Amino acid sequence: MKPRPTGFLTLAEELQSYILSFLPYQDILHCTSVCKALRQTYISSSELQYITELGGQQMLSVPDTDLDNHTSISKRLQLLRDKAHAWFKFDIHSSKTVSIPEQFHDAKTSLADGHLCLFNEDEQSAKIFPILPRPSQQKIERDWHPESLCSIPNADSIEVFMDPAQNLIAIACVIADETLGVDDERLYIDLGALDGDGGVHPEAAGKTLFLSRLPKCEAGLYTIETWKLEGLGRHIAFRRSLLVHDGSYSFGEERWFVQIWDWQHSTTSNCVLSDSIMSPDVGESLDFCFLGNDRLLIVSKDLKLYSIEDISQAPRLLACFLMPVSVTGIQCLLPMDDIAHSSRLQMQAQRKMWTSDPKNRILSLITRTRDATSSFTFLISTRIFFNSVFDGMAEIPWERWGPLNARVFMHNWRCRVGVSGNRVLQAFPTREATAEEHPSEMDYKLHMMDFSPLAVERRQGLGKVVTEPTTIETTESAETLTTSLPYVEVVSDRIFGADQVMDIWVDKDRIYLPKLNSEEWDSDDIDELEVIEI
Repeated sequence: MKPRPTGFLTLAEELQSYILSFLPYQDILHCTSVCKALRQTYISSSELQYITELGGQQMLSVPDTDLDNHTSISKRLQLLRDKAHAWFKFDIHSSKTVSIPEQFHDAKTSLADGHLCLFNEDEQSAKIFPILPRPSQQKIERDWHPESLCSIPNADSIEVFMDPAQNLIAIACVIADETLGVDDERLYIDLGALDGDGGVHPEAAGKTLFLSRLPKCEAGLYTIETWKLEGLGRHIAFRRSLLVHDGSYSFGEERWFVQIWDWQHSTTSNCVLSDSIMSPDVGESLDFCFLGNDRLLIVSKDLKLYSIEDISQAPRLLACFLMPVSVTGIQCLLPMDDIAHSSRLQMQAQRKMWTSDPKNRILSLITRTRDATSSFTFLISTRIFFNSVFDGMAEIPWERWGPLNARVFMHNWRCRVGVSGNRVLQAFPTREATAEEHPSEMDYKLHMMDFSPLAVERRQGLGKVVTEPTTIETTESAETLTTSLPYVEVVSDRIFGADQVMDIWVDKDRIYLPKLNSEEWDSDDIDELEVIEI
């Protein structure tokens, strides 16, 4: 005689499902794997399956605010699963081409929310337009002609940041008036609406963000060398790298400054980080990226994690993650344009059913060793930067945080890496190079990697699951680096030349491959964009 169910199992199946829905997705899977009755409840519940699918793909649900066009949970579940499979089944040979206006062939180019953002510093012009827009997509298209970017006369724009999701453009400008003497008085950041007429952005605290003063240098002078303007949600950050010299331009020290504003609430900020890099002429550099709305990562010889939750004071150092090798030439890649980060973005919420979890993404770091003999791609799970185990630890050795939370590959300096959420697209040579071969003469294939847990657990015949460790040798110290973050990999059958993978962009729906100007063999100018649907 079968025993009668007791306790939780006596509840109606709908009530069991409702209670289980409050659990983390891992606990739901555990409960339904050890009890046949709960397994049946799980199979009958689209909501429970949707929760586990979201968690396994490390996504967050976006509330369905469009009452006139409601999407059922079962439909959302099917769409989410279809999207996961489409990543591995798309046709790499089928694409469309988008032309880039001639005046922007050598411009700084970026991708944001399905839009191409172009900035030509030499001509002081900019442009934004949607790439093969869908009918439901929010579309912004605008040109800024020469002399129209900066609001103050005799000023030149040096960096532009565009965020179509927030209808925001931020422009870093420098006033061409050497009589001012102080860099702070000559530098400012203008805010505006992408579709506006030059007025104040409707959500901004003001038109202009003001920079803090630079500290004085007793023995030398300051010269601005590099800068970066970046934003996420309510935060905008501006980095300046300044070379210190004694008049002979023999650089001995590089000082960098990063200032962060809450642009929606104040035009001033005390949230400033600064440090020095000795002997910058040997190539050491730094980069930074936002990790969600309350954390900032400074990437240099080590990875320093800061809290920017309280923008009224200097960022608070949370942890320092030590790198396994001495690196330079750093490029940090962590796109966040697929994150719904503003409650006002009703249009964005209407067309998005899910969004990436900033606590579970892949961060790409492209570096080279200080002796310039090797280049690496570090693919790091951002979950490590939200792990409470490391709270209060001043320095965290690579052995404690790196091997289980990263993959490290050799990197060809001519080939870029595309990242979107937990998915990575990277070009690898089709074979080992000989000593006489130059990387530009080799052929390449695209490797598509998905690091989400469900991709590894339920690949359903799509791709190769890679769980065995990867070991590479660093020529700098003859030591080895072993990493083992699991992923699923599919290798495309299409062959690319090195000039075809000089840059790669990826979002949740498409792959974008910039195409170099075919009329000039030695040019890095981009005249077209190849778009591949996923």
